[in-house]
Order: sequence, then C-alpha cells, then structure tokens
Amino acid sequence: MTAVTVTCPPGYSPIAESGRSRSLCRQATGLLLAGAVLTAHAFESAAIKLGTLEGDGWRIQGLHARLVWLEDDLASLQLNAAAATLPAPLGKVSELQLQCPGALVSGKKIICDQGQLHFSSSSLGRQQTWIRFEYHTDTGRVTLGVEGIRFDGGRLSIAGVFDQEAWDLTLQGAALQLDAVSARLSAAGLMPVQLNGSGVLGFKASLQGRGEQLLTGQVTAGLQTGEFSDEQGNVAGENLALSLDAGLVQAGDQWKINAAVTARQGQVYIDPVFLDLDSQPVHATARLVWQPHPRRLTIRSFDYQQPDTLRVHVDGIINPGQPTMIKALAIDVQEGAFPALYETWLQPWLQDTALADLQTAGNISGQLQWRQGKMTAVHLDLKDLSVDDNERLFGLFGLNGKVNWTRDGSVRQSDVRWDHGHVYRVPLGAAHIATEAAASTLQLREPARIAVLDGELRIDAFEFEYGGDNAHRWRVDGFLTPVSMRQLTRSLGWPEFAGKLSGVIPDVRYTNGNLEVGGMLLVRVFGGDITLRNLRLEQPLSVLPRLWVNAQVNNIDLEELTRTFSFGKIEGRLGGRVDGLYMESWRPVAFDAAFATPVGDTSRHRISQKAVDNISSIGGGVGGALSRSFMRFFKDFPYDRLGISCRLENGTCEMNGVAPATNGYYIVKGRLLPPRLDVIGFSERVNWDRLVSQITAVTRQQDAVVQ
Repeated sequence: MTAVTVTCPPGYSPIAESGRSRSLCRQATGLLLAGAVLTAHAFESAAIKLGTLEGDGWRIQGLHARLVWLEDDLASLQLNAAAATLPAPLGKVSELQLQCPGALVSGKKIICDQGQLHFSSSSLGRQQTWIRFEYHTDTGRVTLGVEGIRFDGGRLSIAGVFDQEAWDLTLQGAALQLDAVSARLSAAGLMPVQLNGSGVLGFKASLQGRGEQLLTGQVTAGLQTGEFSDEQGNVAGENLALSLDAGLVQAGDQWKINAAVTARQGQVYIDPVFLDLDSQPVHATARLVWQPHPRRLTIRSFDYQQPDTLRVHVDGIINPGQPTMIKALAIDVQEGAFPALYETWLQPWLQDTALADLQTAGNISGQLQWRQGKMTAVHLDLKDLSVDDNERLFGLFGLNGKVNWTRDGSVRQSDVRWDHGHVYRVPLGAAHIATEAAASTLQLREPARIAVLDGELRIDAFEFEYGGDNAHRWRVDGFLTPVSMRQLTRSLGWPEFAGKLSGVIPDVRYTNGNLEVGGMLLVRVFGGDITLRNLRLEQPLSVLPRLWVNAQVNNIDLEELTRTFSFGKIEGRLGGRVDGLYMESWRPVAFDAAFATPVGDTSRHRISQKAVDNISSIGGGVGGALSRSFMRFFKDFPYDRLGISCRLENGTCEMNGVAPATNGYYIVKGRLLPPRLDVIGFSERVNWDRLVSQITAVTRQQDAVVQ
C-alpha cells in the first residue's frame, strides 16, 4: 500500500475553474479517487495540496486535504486551512479543520453525512459545528450543510448548493438576541441606531445567485421583545411582536422587492410617533424597485393598514440623498379615523402649535400629490369631522364637505359645512363656506354667513394667497350684526354687560403669521362706539399670540354699561383712549389709558352709594365736604366729572384721575352744591394683577382691600 500526493496550482477553485492547469488538477483529483476505487485501494492514503484558493470576495490559504481508506469505498477525510477571508458574518477565519471519519468516496464524488468543523472567527470566536457535504469531482458541484454555529446569542445554520452555473444558499437563525444583532447591523451601517434591551429574533433566508452576484432572495423573520431602546431614547418599545416576509429579484440594474410586515402586539415609540399595537395592530405591504445607480427608489405600491386609525396607499419615485428627494409621490388616504389618526400620526408633529391639544372625531379621506418636492394637488373628503381645542380657543363640529386644490392653475371648487362651533367660548351657528382655488389663490364664491349668538358675522369678501407650502397672505371684509353683550360676556366668562355689540371689519389682512387691520375697526357698544386703529396681531393661533392696538372710546352710556353689574349705578357719558396696548397670550403687558367724562357733556350725572363704595375700595379712599354719617341718607349723588387713568409698565399701573387733589387725585369730583361727594385716590402705583383681582371681586360682590 502506498501514499499519493497531488498538488494544485495557486488560485484553483473546485467549483468554478478557469484555465487549463486548474481543469487538469480537478480531473487528476477525480481520476485519483476513481483509480483508488477500481484498484481495490492500490494505495492506502491520498493527500491533495491545494495551496491558496481565491475568488471575488474570498480567499483561503494553506489548504490541504488527506484521505485515508478504511474499507471498500469508506474513508476518513481531513481538510485543513491556515487562514481564510470569507464574506460576513464569518469574516476572517483561522485554524480551519474539517474531519469526516466515515466519508463515502467513489470515483466521482465524496459524501460526508456527519462531519465536524472547527474554526476560529474574528466575529464569531471559536466554533465547533456539525457539517455535511457532497462533492462531485467531475462537475465541481458542492452540497453543503452546517449546523449549530453560535451567532449573536443564538444558533445559525447554513445549507447550500454550489456549482459552476449558480448557487443556492439557505441561512436560518434561531433565538438570536436583539441587542447583539442590532450592534452587528449598526456597525455594518445597515441600521441607523443601536438598540439595547431584551428580544429574540428568528429568521430564514433563501438566496440564489451566481459567483458573487445575488440574483434572488426570500426572507422571513420574527421578532419578540421585552423592553428595548436606543441610547438617546428616540426609539423604544416593549412586548413587540413583529413578523417580516420579503422577496427580492435582480432584473438588469434594478432590484425588485416585495415585502410584508405585521406588528400585532406591544408598544413602540419612534420619535415622535407612539404606536400601541395591542389596540391598533399594523400591517403593511410594499412593492418596490431599487436602482443603485442612480440611487432611485420606485414605490410601485405601499399599503398601510391600522384598524380604526389609517388605511393608506402610496406610490411614487424617491431619490435618496438628492436636493429634491421627492420626484413624484401620491398618497391615497382611503380611511382616516379620528381621534386615533390625530393622536397617533398628527398630534406628535403639532407640538408648540395651536393644534397641539385637540379633541377630535369623525373621518377623512382623500388624495395628496407631490411633484419635484412640491405639493401639487389636494383633495379631501370630510365626514362628520369635529375638532375642539382643550383650551377652549376654538372648535368646529359636524364638518362635512370637500376640499380641492391644485398647483397647475386650474380652478377647483370646495364646499365645507359645519353644524356648530365656537371661538374663545363664543358659540357659532351652522355655516356654509363655498370657495374656489386656482394655483396660489383662494377666494369666496359667495358671501358667507356665520351665526354668532343672536347676531351674524357676514363675510362679503375673503382672499387667500400663499407661496410655497406656507400661508402667505389673506384679507377679509365684513361686518357683525348686533350681538347681545349679555350673551357674549356670559360666554366669555366675563362680568355681564348690557347692550349690543356690532361693528365693521374693514380690510383685515394676514401676512406671514401677522394680522393687521388696513383701516379703522369700528365697534358699536353701550350706546357709543369704540374705534380701533393700528391693530396688529402676531401668530394668533400659536401658544403665545401678541397684539398691538390703539383704541378710542366715544360717548359710552355709563348707565347701560353698569346696569347689570353689581358694581352700582352710574349715569352719564364716558370717553377715553387706550394708546399702545400690547398683549401677550391675551394678557395686557403695557398701555397708556385714560377714561373720563367728556368735556361739555350735558347728560345727567348721578352716582349711586353702592358705586361710590366700590370705586372707593378700588381707588384708594373717599373724601368730601359732608360727613359719612350724613351721606348715608342719600341713595345717590350728583357729580361734576369722573375718570381714571392708568399707565401700565412692568406689571405696575401708574394711576391718576380727572384732576389733582390734596395728597391724591379725583376719581369722582363732586358738584359745588351739597350734598357734595368726592372720591379721591391716594395710590399712585398699583400692582396690575392685584388691581384686576380687586375689580373682579367688586363686580362679583366680594370684598376687596386696596394695598
């Protein structure tokens, strides 16, 4: 019995040879094995020195094999390699040793059903696994199976078939740990964040290709987690159950991808969106085409379903990394159900706006389109939609209708109706808004009528212009028919006023978040009128609206003003001004105001005992020519003039009256003839918040003490 040695040239591949010497080497190896069988084992062992084998993306160094005959066609096979560089996840491998104590050897093939594979990997550590393979010496076809590879806390198995024409590979992972898999994918640049926490992943991947080229693939995976999050807390979740089924096929320079994802339980947060999958499981399917050069993703279809929340279909073309990423995009909202749609998908993006805290109900559907990064068309159907701000700033209920718009300049008509609503707690009645839009403009098709308490807001003209995706400018003309002040103040939670409120709204303009009145805004109330000039309002729907205005008060009937107050009765007329009023969040910050009996006023001037008492408690003191004991017999008193002024700055009001008095100022200046009564204020500087609380207490018949 003898031993035979065959040495192959460097770079020899038993799977896909190229060149005469490599082909001869494989044929010699096959003939050697065949000869051994046919000659009843004329030699007892064979050694094959393959040296270095390499291909695109892989390299094996110091490779040699030894075959020792046992009996008939049964032999012991051993294969050793000093080092190897292999594709991920194996990476660099050293000390590779394959042992098959009972290999079936014939003239054309070697079969090993129960072999052991030992190796050290830079990414997997020291491994000892079971291996089975079948090698056909005439064709170079290899069938391979490796089981029990320790991988990311779980086990990985590999099964494949390799020949000259193609290869077919199946990878199967079980009980892989979420944090380990996430760290590996993150380090490879395949996952944007690294997750820490508990979770178990299983998957099966069936891949087909030729050489180093992947042609088709099918992947199924399932993930079950405990608690997990990234380091910054932007991604987090618990008890997540997720499954994936995806397939890909190469077609020329494109990849066609079909995928389906189902998330059926647990909670997940991906800043800023939170999904409660226990109550709202998610199912999504996609058909995509990816072109690496140029980088282009074609969305042939993407369907997302979340019961009682959102059902949407998307198609389009996206160019990742390009200045204009969205080339074309169409979103078909087949069903959007409130409040879940608002709470899950809209509210997280509306923080720090006036829409951040709403109660919602109803449904919405429609289509949205983008071209070259710009929105080009909107069509929405509103069905019994209701929105109500929890701060009671606004609300509309029973919204129905259609909203239509397109950027191409064609005229589109919209009609929206609502059953009722409110603005700052002021009730609104039913209304119909009919508009037409073309490119960057929108205007009323017909005047709008909105019931406000027992009156009506009539909007005769409304024009809206916008640039880009943001509102640019709007203007409105209209007027308000008389509204009961009693109902209005009651709705606002103010002390009740008597009389009617009406006014003209001339050329009100809104530009880039700022509202301005182009002319004089006239309000008729308490038998007189109030004119507002230089009115400017910044960001009215934000959390911090700002207002500037100057006001002129003319010929107000004090009896009508005080009739329903617990303040007390005052007869006469009142005029005045408010210059430089500045408000933040509807609270006065600064102004210079003065109110007094008009010069030359010929109306009856009388003030009740109760009004005197209340003014005294607010103004700071009472003085007069007659004693208090004597004055108590009078129900009311005549007066010459009354008035008060306040200059508010830094939370303090600098007070004054209609004329200077000894150690103070006259708030009410009595007549010369008895019974004469003067109300004198002594406090020149008063805390504004305290003053407001005292006035409120007086009007509610509460005791107020002036500090």
